Amino acid sequence: MNDDSLSTLTQMIEGSVAPSDRVYAFDRVRNLCRTAPRAIRRARTRLTAPPDATGDWPATAEGSLMIDGGLILSASVTATTMREAIDLLMTRFRHRLQRLAEDRRDQPIGSFPANAA
Repeated sequence: MNDDSLSTLTQMIEGSVAPSDRVYAFDRVRNLCRTAPRAIRRARTRLTAPPDATGDWPATAEGSLMIDGGLILSASVTATTMREAIDLLMTRFRHRLQRLAEDRRDQPIGSFPANAA
């Protein structure tokens, strides 16, 4: 467990993102910081919902984590709803942090299995 009071959390919003989705994303990132296997110093998320979204992917969630030791992890996802995009982003980060904790040198941290999305 980490002390999330040492983490700086930043959230950027573009478009019409519901306040409940903003709070949801902030809570999920804060929980990720608490449960990460290594201390996260900075976490930044960007939620984007275009005002005139068309197509199947109207929500985008992007993020970056600066971990103790200067390592930076980043990820970006698109989804049909903002909550789904936030959940997918947190899943990617958890997967990458898990790989980091395992200290496996045979595969890069960023390799994400296609069936896990």
